[in-house]
Amino acid sequence: MAAVTKMMAMAMAGVMAGALIATAAHAGTLSSTPGNVVPTNPSVLIDFDGTNGNTTYSSGFSLSGTAVLTTGSANGYSRPMGDTTQYLMVNGGKTAELRTKDYSYDGFGLYWGSIDSFNTLEVLGAAGNVLKTITGLDVISPTADVPGTYYNDPSLNRYVTYTLDSLTGERIAGLRFYSGDTAFELDNVTFFGGKPTSVPEPATLTLFGAGIGGLIAASRRRRKKTA
Repeated sequence: MAAVTKMMAMAMAGVMAGALIATAAHAGTLSSTPGNVVPTNPSVLIDFDGTNGNTTYSSGFSLSGTAVLTTGSANGYSRPMGDTTQYLMVNGGKTAELRTKDYSYDGFGLYWGSIDSFNTLEVLGAAGNVLKTITGLDVISPTADVPGTYYNDPSLNRYVTYTLDSLTGERIAGLRFYSGDTAFELDNVTFFGGKPTSVPEPATLTLFGAGIGGLIAASRRRRKKTA
């Protein structure tokens, strides 16, 4: 009985450790700086450059959803401050997703123009799970919010970076952009710390399974000794 009790305690410890790891998977560091301060030597740079709404993405990357590659300012949306090239614009009620299928990353950055409270950025893991949700208010407060304003205010046009805690075991494989109103404007998306993409098994299930397996083995040994 003592051996079985000990194994049960070990199994519970495994479940608790797995829960802690799962919680830590959402940990990371969010920072920003005024202006289009693109990090040096990123693993990947997606700059959306091109003409007439066309661009070429880095190998393995793709853009889906409803977004527009545009220049300048019109109809309530504004180019990020100082941006004279094509940028990505996600209009009110629309969603777009930038994904990679070959590699996943430790962190990312993007130039976020005229930051609004209704702009939402979701950080996606290799399994398509949401690792982190970032709104404009997480970056700066108060936000712009009034269409066509603050596009020349450096405090509201910022290069935003997010880095996962190295202990989480998670990887960044994509970004999802949503705007509740006009509009989410961004450019110069960077990813860094690239490794081949893999879909990790949830830590809680792995540790729980190991604990249960130990309990079964201990129970079998006990029955053999009794027999």
